[in-house]
Parts: sequence; structure tokens; C-alpha cells
Amino acid sequence: MSRATLERRRIAEERWPNLANLLGSYFSQDFESIDGSLTEAIDAAALDGTPEHRRVILEEWRDWNLSEGIVDDIRSLLGDGFGVEVHFETPREARIFMNRIYDSLKSSVSTRTT
Repeated sequence: MSRATLERRRIAEERWPNLANLLGSYFSQDFESIDGSLTEAIDAAALDGTPEHRRVILEEWRDWNLSEGIVDDIRSLLGDGFGVEVHFETPREARIFMNRIYDSLKSSVSTRTT
């Protein structure tokens, strides 16, 4: 791992520890063998933990998105910073991935609390 990657990972784990844990746990290199597909991994991640824990992840996602996610291409941020090992052909696919995670988490929190 390069020095820049290690630094980006350290920053992500310090600033957004719950989001980093979720992304690194559910979207590592073997996510398909564990969950079957990217959609199933997103669904499983969205249901992990208590509703309060998922709310914390949503807050961290928002903070990450405002501070780091404003760039055109987030693929290196996901890979280097969070250890996401999903291959994205385009920057748009990476953005859709992160937005799907956010939407799934938000839906799982509101569904559980209503």
C-alpha cells in the first residue's frame, strides 16, 4: 500500500469510523462470494446494526459527501480511503453506488422507526 493510500485510509478511519467500517466490511474483495451481488451487499449493509448506529453512519456519509465527495471521480476515495474493492467502470457508477448505500440506509432507518 502506498504512503498516500495509507494516509487516506487513516483520515477516513478517524473522520468517518463507522462509515469506513461499513464500507470496508461489506465491500471488500470477497463481497460477491459472501452476499452474492452488489445489490445484496448493499441491502445487507443497510440492515446492519441498530437504527441509531445506522443514523450515525448516515451522518458520517453526509459529512464525507460534503467534504470529500464533491469531486467528479470518487473511485480512488472509495478504494484508498475506505477499502472498497468494487470495480467501477465510470465515475458515475461509483457515485451511484454511494448514493444507493445512503438511500438504503435512510430507508432502513425510517422503516424501522415508523
